[in-house]
Amino acid sequence: MSQIHIARHGQSLGSFTEEEIKEGIRSQRFVGEDLSWKSGMSDWRPLEETAVAWGLDAVPVKSAGDELPLLSEPAWERRDECGFFQALIRTIGAVLFHPGTTFSKLKVDGGLLKPFFYYLLMSAVTFGVTLCYQMPSILKNPTLLSSQLEGVPHRTLILGVIIVWILSPIFFAGGIFISSFLTHLSLKLIAKTKEPFQATFRTMCYAVGSASITQLIPFFGGIVSAIWGVITYFIGLKKVHRVSVWRLFFAILFSVVLFVVFYLATIVLASIAMSYLPVHVPVVPPVK
Repeated sequence: MSQIHIARHGQSLGSFTEEEIKEGIRSQRFVGEDLSWKSGMSDWRPLEETAVAWGLDAVPVKSAGDELPLLSEPAWERRDECGFFQALIRTIGAVLFHPGTTFSKLKVDGGLLKPFFYYLLMSAVTFGVTLCYQMPSILKNPTLLSSQLEGVPHRTLILGVIIVWILSPIFFAGGIFISSFLTHLSLKLIAKTKEPFQATFRTMCYAVGSASITQLIPFFGGIVSAIWGVITYFIGLKKVHRVSVWRLFFAILFSVVLFVVFYLATIVLASIAMSYLPVHVPVVPPVK
């Protein structure tokens, strides 16, 4: 059964089955002015025309005005009307528990700054909290971080952890931009997506940023965060770029290969650069 794509005000609402379209018509989720398209059609047509031709329920002749729910962005991007903490909580819940619906409503050209700030906030805060409740274990056994830290004073360890936390947004920022770029490049090459880089970047910021809160789970938080983050951004990328599961799977797999190559190349180049740095050899005076 072919999927039916629905759009409103120039923005995609997602792809749906005939049963989902019928339910959406009955609940007035879809209206007559919504545009519809499925494989085989040369152009988008109003749903009030195509619904009858496809044998679906008749669509009420009603415009998508203010009385109906319009396409909305994540609540985080409506902080002025929702409030900071309410927008934060609503976005986390929507992304983690309703990723399909949330990302089908994501505005692909909504800019980079808001999702980037959301990602940095979520990542830095959860990382900081995790460091705090792991601090007693680190002070008791510094070798959990590195064998070279054995015997280091507690004050020095605490200062070092604080510095790492302060600098962490730099590494988070670099990681999300690099991973988004490599993922988008893979989507362009393999899935032939036509969406802009913003679409991939916004999706990954909201997916990974929301999943980072699960790092607060003791012992298994890192594993849960990684798995939930991958599942969430997989669903998000599928909805935003409207590609098949297999094309998306191979695109993400290819992006992982690119990331490994990039990482190894960085290490090699850094090693070569270090080898050319001048080495200071102390001059030992002759023994008299």
